[in-house]
Amino acid sequence: MKLRPFLILIEFGLITLPLVWWWTHGGFEAYHAIFKRLAFPLLQELGVTHLNQGLVRDRFVGFIPFLGLMLVTPKIPFGQRIRGVGIGFVVIFFSHVALSYWSWISFGREGESAGSMAQYFPALVLTDAIPFILWALFANRLLLEQLGRVLDAPGRGNASQKTSGENGGAVTGAGEDEAGT
Repeated sequence: MKLRPFLILIEFGLITLPLVWWWTHGGFEAYHAIFKRLAFPLLQELGVTHLNQGLVRDRFVGFIPFLGLMLVTPKIPFGQRIRGVGIGFVVIFFSHVALSYWSWISFGREGESAGSMAQYFPALVLTDAIPFILWALFANRLLLEQLGRVLDAPGRGNASQKTSGENGGAVTGAGEDEAGT
């Protein structure tokens, strides 16, 4: 059994636990103040007249898993890691703006109903997935390498080798047996 995956998991915990503590002890309020200052003027330009922040504020925490994954993922060059965190934070911020706008479209016009929640739910899922999608884009080399290891794992027969080996490498046509008759 390899120890490296467990060490990465421990490292992820050591990074994210202080971030979660910070988030719950003032980080959220700081981000929300920045969000109000930057996003609300943009949302007003899009026609948003009022906004129920209770619908979106729990999604603001997406920065924490993204930052934790970007810091612990091996084989991401330092420069790419820094660019990834910067780009990721901007994209995640704008996903929060888009979610706020979508919540206004879904609930602001029709009020709370099953139909408005059905319209809003896909935006929630997408907003929650964006940090992980971004991380996968920046960690693509490692993920492709790991996928290659899984697909080429010993004991897992390669389908193309198996089918060509069954006929001894010969391809037979329809209606012919191996002797070609």
